Amino acid sequence: MTSEEPKQTYRGNCHCGAFVYEVRLPEIKSAVDCNCSICSKKGALWVMPAPQDFKVVKGAASELSSYNFGSGNMTHKKENVLMPAQFCSSCATEIMVDFPNGPPGMKLGLNVRSIQDLDIFALEKKPFDGASLGDKYTPHAHKGSKPAEFEGGKAYTGSCHCGDVTFAVFSNPMDETWVGEGLMGGIVECNCSICARNGYVWIKPPAEQVVLAGEEDKIGRHVFNYGILAKTFCKRCGVPLTNECRSLSDEELAGMAEIAQYYHKLCKQVHPVNARVIDGLDLTRLQIRQVNGAGDLKPADTNPYVNP
Repeated sequence: MTSEEPKQTYRGNCHCGAFVYEVRLPEIKSAVDCNCSICSKKGALWVMPAPQDFKVVKGAASELSSYNFGSGNMTHKKENVLMPAQFCSSCATEIMVDFPNGPPGMKLGLNVRSIQDLDIFALEKKPFDGASLGDKYTPHAHKGSKPAEFEGGKAYTGSCHCGDVTFAVFSNPMDETWVGEGLMGGIVECNCSICARNGYVWIKPPAEQVVLAGEEDKIGRHVFNYGILAKTFCKRCGVPLTNECRSLSDEELAGMAEIAQYYHKLCKQVHPVNARVIDGLDLTRLQIRQVNGAGDLKPADTNPYVNP
């Protein structure tokens, strides 16, 4: 008989801090990387804690958003204080998922991206073929206008999971030779407070080459730090989409710190897109660069993120 590995307490939260929890788990060295339609869009990485080892510290399940899809075997809300809803309605951080028909020990999934100070890059990712289960997911057609085109480029489209919000991007062909576009070229996976939690893989096309489409009341925008950018997401399914530069008046900019003015001038030239949500794009073929945005941002962030 082997003894169980000792558990330790981890603390986690959505990015905006509205929901905070603690969970007891053995040391987290690996996580399940599911390729189903929703997990692949969110970049979620899973561990399976016992429900009794999970405790809400701040917030309540009733304040979070739920999303149901597929056969109904995966439900994203449960009327139980031990089972929070799936994602934060303010910042789109994926928290948990409930598998009511799962076997013992697999009824509760926790997205380790929401755990504080966990080195996501260092984790072993264990593949799980969730895409083979249930009905095959059908991508949603883009319902907006077309972005600016150029000779030799290619049109790509994508959407959130439910289809309420779509986008189109025109780019050089995205394959193993592609290294990104223009001023802020490169395909980037960042470990800063928001990118690590929401699982972004960024491409950064010029703003005129991206069109985000959807009814305004269905698009969520998470604004934080200096208030110059808005992380867009679908309010219904919580899928993170793009990084939109906010339109600010000269008066608003003049009242901001010099570093904020610098970043606004830089960022308004591009409209970064989360490559995870581009239809048919194989991320394993791309030259993705992992960057330490949590510590190497230049110029240095004078208003750093603090875990709640």
